[in-house]
Amino acid sequence: MKNLLPSPLTLLFFLSLALFSCGQTTPSIDFDHAECAHCRMNVVDRQFGAAIITLKGRQYVFDDVGCMIQHVGSGTIAESQVANWYVCDHARPGVLIDATTARYVNGPGFRSPMRGDAAAFATEAERTIALQEKGGEELDWKQLREVLKP
Repeated sequence: MKNLLPSPLTLLFFLSLALFSCGQTTPSIDFDHAECAHCRMNVVDRQFGAAIITLKGRQYVFDDVGCMIQHVGSGTIAESQVANWYVCDHARPGVLIDATTARYVNGPGFRSPMRGDAAAFATEAERTIALQEKGGEELDWKQLREVLKP
């Protein structure tokens, strides 16, 4: 009679697959339907949307990076519980990028929904072009959080 038990190598493979499939993934925003977790407005502008994923895998979406920063800064969600921060790439509307490594421009030329007036860019070259066209101040993630804190 044949042995019906899987080999230890097969068990290890399936266990690894199960563990890796539980990791955080890039969130998605259902534009025009999703509600901002902070201000409760509909998330409609694909150039300014933002999202976080908690350590438990829960996703929160925001209509503006300022709403996201204020939501966490006010203690509604403990910063220690945030696994990943995301913002929409201003140059590629609707595409979410890592908020902690994005390059930002803050200024009145970037009228965001809740008037945080900050735009995120994936590359330095795209930020430079936006600065030349609309003006504003160059910021990194730490500086932006300071400017937009509650």
